[in-house]
Amino acid sequence: MLIPKAVSSVGGLLPLLLAGVLCTGIREAELSALEVRDLRQHLGGELALHVREGKGAKERLIPYGALDFCLAIVDCWLDVADIGGGFVFRGFHKGYQVQRDGPLSVRAIQYVVGRYPVMIGGELTKVRPHDLRRTYARRLYEAGLDLVAIQQNLGHATLETTLGYVGTLDADKRKAPAVYTFDLAALARVRVQGKL
Repeated sequence: MLIPKAVSSVGGLLPLLLAGVLCTGIREAELSALEVRDLRQHLGGELALHVREGKGAKERLIPYGALDFCLAIVDCWLDVADIGGGFVFRGFHKGYQVQRDGPLSVRAIQYVVGRYPVMIGGELTKVRPHDLRRTYARRLYEAGLDLVAIQQNLGHATLETTLGYVGTLDADKRKAPAVYTFDLAALARVRVQGKL
């Protein structure tokens, strides 16, 4: 199948790959293996992405929640590329004009994302797909999602790994909330009675 050059070029794939990782947190190998049937599964009545075989051969479902807009981006790709089943992200023959049946390789995903640096702290910085996965974790944490939920979405075996993705938190995020009540008036009464 001939694909329009603007869509099939390396730059044309970038929004698809970014949406795929930033909205689901999946690994580049999981993105490579993603099939059309995996896009719209359900978990507890919620629309979810199905990862058939993650790291350690583990299967998981990742609910999209408010990030389900990424499906509209992927649907545009599927429509233009005339993909109705099989792999979502496919490789191309030389010249980016003819689509292959097989998936886009992990190396190709890394290449596409790496070709387009982003501005971080006033400097152009080359990013990797795994950086986008960390961004997914940190942004969900900052939005208030429970760490265990983030761990399950990412498919981490331990919470420590997820904490490493979230990163060091500033004092404002680490300060203790009011979890106890303390009656200063009662303390004053105790002091007056000489019991303190």
